[in-house]
Amino acid sequence: MQIQMIISGVGGQGVLFATRIFSTMALREGYPLIGSETHGMSQRGGSVITHLKIGEFDSPLVRKGSADVLFALERNEAYKTLSFAKQAIDDDPGGLCFVNAPDPGFMDRRIQDYLRERNIEVHVFPAERLAQTMGSLRSANIALIGFACGHTRLPFSHRKIRTAIETIAPARFQETTLKIFDKSLVEGQRLLGT
Repeated sequence: MQIQMIISGVGGQGVLFATRIFSTMALREGYPLIGSETHGMSQRGGSVITHLKIGEFDSPLVRKGSADVLFALERNEAYKTLSFAKQAIDDDPGGLCFVNAPDPGFMDRRIQDYLRERNIEVHVFPAERLAQTMGSLRSANIALIGFACGHTRLPFSHRKIRTAIETIAPARFQETTLKIFDKSLVEGQRLLGT
């Protein structure tokens, strides 16, 4: 497995917890792993970005235009990080991006055209809304990951991701967290046609 990922959001959205989920899954499977975190004023809602590489890599930072998978837990952070998504070249597909936003049409048409020209897939999902209706607004990160697991190109099995969540989620939140993951997985399978 050779996967480069970017996970972005603002302080309090669980960017680091989402990163731990993928890191735990990779380590359980025996894959090499390196990464880096960039914190802005995370305690005050500032930008938080993590770079994560699963496989044999020499440096932790994902270069712009190199990310296989991108998660944006906040739509403005999507604008800041979409340049990390790789474009399709020959048989190598473009980056796969998942964005938490209430409006699937929020993105400027010119940016949509730019991404489409490069075969970069962007899927918008109201993860925050789903998490809130299930009683845990702070679990939008889990909802977005669950939704993404419904896509056939995501290089991680939903079972392995679910096991990683079970491993690291605090006991008092585990039941709700797993319900949110399962519900958003079903939504992802339905909406992404997998």
